[in-house]
Amino acid sequence: MNLKKLRKNVVIILCILIFVACSSKDSNNEGKKDNPIKAVSNTVSESEKEEDNKFPVKWYADVNEYGIAPSELTSKDMERPENSSEWTKTLVIKYPQLYNLEDYEKEKNINDMLYREAAYYHDTLGSRDYIEYSVDYEIMEANDDRISILFLGEVSDHQTSNRFAHAITIDIKSEKQLELKDFLMIDKSFVEDHLYTDFDVVENNFDDVTDNTPFVEAFVESFEQAAHTNDFYIKGSDIGIIIPTHDSMGYILIQGNIENK
Repeated sequence: MNLKKLRKNVVIILCILIFVACSSKDSNNEGKKDNPIKAVSNTVSESEKEEDNKFPVKWYADVNEYGIAPSELTSKDMERPENSSEWTKTLVIKYPQLYNLEDYEKEKNINDMLYREAAYYHDTLGSRDYIEYSVDYEIMEANDDRISILFLGEVSDHQTSNRFAHAITIDIKSEKQLELKDFLMIDKSFVEDHLYTDFDVVENNFDDVTDNTPFVEAFVESFEQAAHTNDFYIKGSDIGIIIPTHDSMGYILIQGNIENK
């Protein structure tokens, strides 16, 4: 009897030891699983943030008194013509909007100016003469005094595709759209004294940069005959000027320092 009891006790002790060992192993495994789960969770979170941000960072600005974020106008915002089942126009216009400006009415007025510059530079909402129309923008300057935006676009019909550029510079305090002459007076000496010296051609359609000269000369000669509110931008101490060309050529963009002008 004593031998049987001893054997029974040994079996019970072995069972207890095996149970304790298994429990300890399971506990350790659960602890090891915690970190991989958390790591995957963090990775997904960062990925989701990137997917949620549909606009590149370059379209945003964070200034002391306000911020700038993008808005978008598309074909869905246009009224479809009646009896036109084959109407296939594509419209995508990106434009900036201010937010968090303390003066709400000022913010509203400036945002309206930005929208109108983007949407009505061409009669995109009323015209039916294009198939595809797209506009992108770049914030050239944004501070407490002013904002300056460059719009770059492309329009095409059944036969041709043309690039275009326009800009808007707004004084924040006065809510006024500024003109080129507020920063630089252009006269007949501009080509000889400043072109290719103080001003560089930063975008053009020619292999030989001097082929741009006739278009700049034409711009200078007709300078006093037109308003210049959407053919320039400010970028720090530099000013960029959009020179018109033939439609098929797009535009010429020159940029130079204006501090000593």
